[in-house]
Amino acid sequence: MSFRFRISQVMHDEHMAASAMLRDVEGLLAGAGRNPPDATIAAIAATLTKAADALEGEVKDHFNFEEEALFPLLAEHGVPEIGARLTSEHRIIEPLAEQVIMGSRAALSSGFSDESWNTFRTAAADLVTNLSAHIDKEEMALLPMLEDVLDAETDMAFTDRHGNLD
Repeated sequence: MSFRFRISQVMHDEHMAASAMLRDVEGLLAGAGRNPPDATIAAIAATLTKAADALEGEVKDHFNFEEEALFPLLAEHGVPEIGARLTSEHRIIEPLAEQVIMGSRAALSSGFSDESWNTFRTAAADLVTNLSAHIDKEEMALLPMLEDVLDAETDMAFTDRHGNLD
């Protein structure tokens, strides 16, 4: 996919990084099944660390940037519905992300018990489902709409504010 504006590429790259993290989490869930995995195994620890770090940092920053900058811009251009819809999805995803962050950090510290694994597994599966669908909507609807309303000056300001590709 090619974009005319840099901020669209930044957002797309963030979507692809989040999708890769979700695939790793999904692989962890599938590999372990109902049995708590050993969080001291390097690959499992790496997946838990990557998930917690991404959800605490990049995903939260991404959501905040959309709500503070992109959605108001779209509303100014007569399309407030997409921002309202995606914001409501953020509110569903955020508590799932918090559960995965807390579960990942706890497992990295002291491992999974049967109970903590079941709690983590449920939240992580729900997160994978919801965040994957959310990313797909943003790729198919938000980014094309953004490309239609951006101008070079706004793109530069957004890129300076949220992320630079250089």
